[in-house]
Amino acid sequence: MHPDILRQLAADHIRDLIAQAGEARQAHKARHAQRRRLPAHPRRSTRLYSQQRESHRGSRTLVTPGAAGQVESGRP
Repeated sequence: MHPDILRQLAADHIRDLIAQAGEARQAHKARHAQRRRLPAHPRRSTRLYSQQRESHRGSRTLVTPGAAGQVESGRP
């Protein structure tokens, strides 16, 4: 085969490979971005989680602002 034809075939082949690699890279980025956008599966239902959170908030010991680190007890 003539050297000019071989060079042209090689150049066309390289362009095709570069285009395929670019398409594969874009597809990979799209899949990766899609995975990041998907929400994580909750371990417990939202309602159950909020109920548990509220029950924990009510059981906390209150600290008065003027107590300087002292915990307020229920005794007078």
